[in-house]
Amino acid sequence: MEYKYVARDLSGREIEGRIEAPTIGDAVRIIREKGFFPVSIEPAKRFTLKFEFQLGRVRLKEVVIFTRQLTAMISAGIPLPSAIGAISQQLKNKKFKEILQDIKDQVETGIKFSDALKKHKNIFGDLYISLVEAGEATGELDLMLSRWATFAEKILDLRRKVIGAMIYPVVVLVFAIAVMFILLVKVVPTFAAMFRESNVELPALTAFVIALSDFVKSHVLLMIIGLIVFFIAFRLLLRVEKVRYYWDAFKLRIPFIGPLFRKVAMARFARTLATMLKSGVSILESIDNVARTSGNRIIEEALLQIKKDVAEGALLSEALSKTQIFPPMLLEMVSAGEKTGHLDSMLDKIAEFFEEEVDAAVNALTSIMEPIMLIVIGGMVGVIVIALYLPIFKLASTIK
Repeated sequence: MEYKYVARDLSGREIEGRIEAPTIGDAVRIIREKGFFPVSIEPAKRFTLKFEFQLGRVRLKEVVIFTRQLTAMISAGIPLPSAIGAISQQLKNKKFKEILQDIKDQVETGIKFSDALKKHKNIFGDLYISLVEAGEATGELDLMLSRWATFAEKILDLRRKVIGAMIYPVVVLVFAIAVMFILLVKVVPTFAAMFRESNVELPALTAFVIALSDFVKSHVLLMIIGLIVFFIAFRLLLRVEKVRYYWDAFKLRIPFIGPLFRKVAMARFARTLATMLKSGVSILESIDNVARTSGNRIIEEALLQIKKDVAEGALLSEALSKTQIFPPMLLEMVSAGEKTGHLDSMLDKIAEFFEEEVDAAVNALTSIMEPIMLIVIGGMVGVIVIALYLPIFKLASTIK
């Protein structure tokens, strides 16, 4: 089997190459015999006309559970490869199981855990890998893994709150669309046939509703295809950097929802930076990691500028104030943390404050959206009902 490898020579220079070997262990042995120190090894990908669809995915929650289990096993003195192998055997997610098995194989050949994780950066992320590197350097891998798991649990909690706030209006909106569809496709045509038989002159509102019903019945398949195409096109457009930038800016300005997204971003910023600083990562590297994991291009761009200002000698609070994104309360608390020398602890307090703010914002948003959505649904159904009964009232008065 052919393997692709990255290794270092005696001078520390990084080299890449390919090698034929029966197993990954044999490949490592051959590389070392050449006088190189392997950094990463993976099977070489060959060109194929076979199309493979990756249906499985690894969720953040699964990585958190794995990390908690790994922390407990390392703390109990179990060797890292054995711990990873034991955990992988219990997994139902085949994709995650294969990833952990690959990491285990690489660690067994002498490759560092952090280097093995870099091959799967899309699963574990920059922050995870940085903390693992810090743990390997200090000999406190279990502590660093525990800190990441605590951080990820907080992020999952934030995500769950935001999704919870979005679920209610989305469900109500889908229900409203379903009701409208049934009325236009099933109910309105019945009344339209009756009106045509009676030759009654239709009011403008009734004529519009009947025309809309005819259009929906005639183009229902086209509308469904159009919605699917729109969704796919939107997802593809978000991969364009400029489109993603404007979309992220728009999300922060949406009425009612924008402030919630901003509070989530502030909590995530503070929690991530506190976790990095507590783990002994430098301030510049910490800001860089926070920028890459921010999830919003506006905030990412601001943080990269902050990193540049801090590198030039500015205090973090001063650099944050220049962006006009971070609220005054956060700036004051960061400034206080810098003056007392306890910036990491102060950032933890900031994160807790904004997490409580997210709770309050979610409750407020739910309270506001409930009556608004009910009014919208009632208005939509009411317009159709009125449009259908207007000709009936006119027909009744004509008969009298």
